[in-house]
Amino acid sequence: MSTAEEPPVESEVDQEIVARTWGLVGRIWEHYGARVAEFGLSGPEAKALAALRPGESLTMRQLAASTHANPSNVTVVVARLEARGLVRRHGTEDRRVKGVELTPAGVAQRAHLEERMGVEHPALRGLDRLQCRQLLEILRRLTD
Repeated sequence: MSTAEEPPVESEVDQEIVARTWGLVGRIWEHYGARVAEFGLSGPEAKALAALRPGESLTMRQLAASTHANPSNVTVVVARLEARGLVRRHGTEDRRVKGVELTPAGVAQRAHLEERMGVEHPALRGLDRLQCRQLLEILRRLTD
């Protein structure tokens, strides 16, 4: 049994890291949902906007892969974004393949959404700049 003077055993440390990570993930999803709702977007619509880069085009299949979504679901998401004037579909050399790109309104919406996502983000709350840089280095190691 651990006392205040003894460090926790590795399995206890691992368990606490996992538990705290899940707690943070929950808070991040709440934050994400609130920010996305400010724009009247669904989660999948916001993910599609974030995956599209200004001035670049993706095929529907590439967009599905980058958002980890089913291609048929991406078709519905793109149709909703297109109806709002945020993206446009276009043909490619292969007539069977459709490309999608941001419109000027979509570029502006994407930038505003990205800016709002960073405001009071749960992963950054209470951290100073040095701690943010340290967290970034840890995240890079975990995601590379």
